[in-house]
Amino acid sequence: MNTKKKLFALLLSLCLLSSCVAQQAAKKTEEPTLTEQYIMKGKSYEDQGRLQSALEQYELALTVDANNRSALNHKKKVEAALYKIARQHYEKGLAFDEQGRYDLARKQYLSALQNWPDYTEAKEKLTPGGVSLDSDNYILHTLRKGQSVSKLSQIYYGDLKYYPIIGKFNNMADVTRVRVGERLKIPALYGLTVKDLKEKHDLYIKDRKGMLEKKTDLLQPEVVEPAKPAEPPQEPDTPEILEIPDDTAKTPEPSDVPEPSDATEIPVSPEEPEEPESVPVEESTPVPPVETNIDYDKAMAFFQQKKYGQAIPLFKKAEAADPDNRRIGTNLFESYFQQGLIQFNKEQYLEARQSFSSAVQYNDACDQCRTYIKTCEDTFKEKHYNLGIHYFGKEQLEQAINEWEQVEDIDPEYKDVQSNLKKARTLYERLESIKRSNIKSNKP
Repeated sequence: MNTKKKLFALLLSLCLLSSCVAQQAAKKTEEPTLTEQYIMKGKSYEDQGRLQSALEQYELALTVDANNRSALNHKKKVEAALYKIARQHYEKGLAFDEQGRYDLARKQYLSALQNWPDYTEAKEKLTPGGVSLDSDNYILHTLRKGQSVSKLSQIYYGDLKYYPIIGKFNNMADVTRVRVGERLKIPALYGLTVKDLKEKHDLYIKDRKGMLEKKTDLLQPEVVEPAKPAEPPQEPDTPEILEIPDDTAKTPEPSDVPEPSDATEIPVSPEEPEEPESVPVEESTPVPPVETNIDYDKAMAFFQQKKYGQAIPLFKKAEAADPDNRRIGTNLFESYFQQGLIQFNKEQYLEARQSFSSAVQYNDACDQCRTYIKTCEDTFKEKHYNLGIHYFGKEQLEQAINEWEQVEDIDPEYKDVQSNLKKARTLYERLESIKRSNIKSNKP
């Protein structure tokens, strides 16, 4: 009897032991592998919107198991999302760049790189002209009255369009906000050396002095002996003396920048001499009277109010009545030029181009007008080409086609505008064809 009890107890113990072993084995098989643990953690981060952390977990999973399909799929999905976010930041940076708000643009480019470290375009934007922002290969320029960042671009690089390089090199938040006396770094770019920049500076100062001397001479009126009338002579009316336009003082600006009211002239470094004051006209000096008409007087009133669009047609009527009056031609040149500046600052580039072209007709020596004409065309093409890319990326094909057609009208060979238009038009026609087919099939 005792033997039977012992055998029964032994069997029972064996059963219990085998059950425990089976349970432990089952637990071991239920535990996820290391790869699965990484994938699960990655999914958790992905759900929280922590895409960079999720990507790290998926890459760890692939380190353990390089062929794991789940990890590969999740990695591709996260990378696509990160690239999309980076592209959005990059496009925002471009928009701020066009506005000259470089501090905000820089932040967007950095955000793009944080999401996609290999974003080449964003890297290039952060190192303009291939020169690091901390480079010491530059000269210093002290801003004078009438100068701007785009004017410096013209002086040193021979083209207005390089003003963003100077703005970014100086870490400027807004290139339109500059003051007299401010010292800006001009980097040596595009094959130029510091010595070349100094020579360009000296040449500009020499030309500026020459223009100021010429302007001073022009401002001195000729002394004309009054005719002896039969009756006692009367003093002639003294007309208003118009300022002779000075091309060197007209400054191309990326946006409308009035002269700062709080900015005052400060001592300038020896490299830039003070410009001489205009020679005043003494009250006793007789001045020849100017024959005017009603149209001219009205035009001058609009001109002084800076209503150039209303002044121009009246000046033209006055010119038709008195074609030999050179002063009217000078007024027309100045009106077209100032109107062009206003349109340029409002980003009305085609209208500005027309105004500067009209200004050249009244002053063929206005090289600044020709520079503006080219800048208007280049800026217009670049702006609308990029807008086309933006709309195409958002599948807004009609808007993309409209933007690229505007570029094609001015320059059919500009970048890839023709091939882009062909793709957009083909895709647009296909989508429209599908829509028409669906409408027909849905008709009763």
